[in-house]
Amino acid sequence: MNEEDKEAPRYQVLEWNGDDIYLSYASRTKWERGLVKYNRTTRQMADLIKDSRIYSNLRLSKDGSTFIFSVAEGNRPSDLFAADSEFKNIRRLTDSNPQLKNRRLSRTELVSYLDVDGTRSYGVLYYPIDYEPGKKYPTVFNIYEQFFDDTFQGTINVLTANGYAVVQPSVNLEQGFPGEAWVKGVTAAANKLIEMGVADPERLGVQGTSYGGYATNLLITQTNRFKAAINISGKVNMVSFYTDSPRLGVRNIHAPEKSQDRIGATLWQQPQKYIAHSAIMFADRIKTPLLLMTGDQDHNVPARQAMEMYYALRRLGKEVAWVSYTNGGHGMPTTTVEEVRDYHKRILAWYDDHLKGDLKKKAEEAKTQGQER
Repeated sequence: MNEEDKEAPRYQVLEWNGDDIYLSYASRTKWERGLVKYNRTTRQMADLIKDSRIYSNLRLSKDGSTFIFSVAEGNRPSDLFAADSEFKNIRRLTDSNPQLKNRRLSRTELVSYLDVDGTRSYGVLYYPIDYEPGKKYPTVFNIYEQFFDDTFQGTINVLTANGYAVVQPSVNLEQGFPGEAWVKGVTAAANKLIEMGVADPERLGVQGTSYGGYATNLLITQTNRFKAAINISGKVNMVSFYTDSPRLGVRNIHAPEKSQDRIGATLWQQPQKYIAHSAIMFADRIKTPLLLMTGDQDHNVPARQAMEMYYALRRLGKEVAWVSYTNGGHGMPTTTVEEVRDYHKRILAWYDDHLKGDLKKKAEEAKTQGQER
């Protein structure tokens, strides 16, 4: 494999059975995934299966006769399947979500675009359920790092069922400058969706969970293009977060110094980097209405991170709301069905108010005028 070719297919060794080595296969330019077999004696590689479905969790039985694996159609939950070692005689083992069988879920598309540095990136577009070509839709960008596969995500489908287009854009993160990556990548993806005629440029929203929530807060300190934002369990202050968690030393310090946060130094080596990546320090620049969502039992990103941003924006007279679930943890609350419903209702209400508010007002005015006539 050519490691320098960033668009070459990705292979990963999964199992070994005598002379045969099984590898997963995934294209990086189109939705094509599957399983291949490499024979060490003949040095030949053979495709066992390749299609647009998403394959995961492949396991080979000890006697080498049977594969167990998960399969998902795009934007559908996965189910377990079994097949022989040649990936024939495929049979389904589970039907885990029969209630979705007759549900309409959104159509998906892999979108390619260039960021401001000219780097090729990809995003996953989930169309509104009743999408009409030529019509512009309020569009929500769900951000994190890299996205490629059109996996099923419940919250996205709640949004698309309620008339929103949702995009998961990819960003190219650079050590020492992660804050710039979301401005370069997310705004470029927004431009692409506007050019496609899908997104209404006046009705763009942005949200993220955990690292994506952190990214969301940083992004809206640097651009005013988004009319609504939601930070779910994301940190806002890299300085206070550095030594504030039961996971001290495992998460807070390692992440900025050596891993995901990509600052690449200790607080004392590069204090200016920690300040530059703390949205709280630039709260006065935020013009986007912000909804903060946390869980009181979150030991990854304590709810007091959101509290800092909430009171800062209140002090500055900005539009902000904060919802914290007493029994909630990191991300969406999952302790009760009622909390899950409440979580989605609040997200929808936030976007409806800020991305559809004018339309609703006009519709109500038109209805009133019609009644008066």
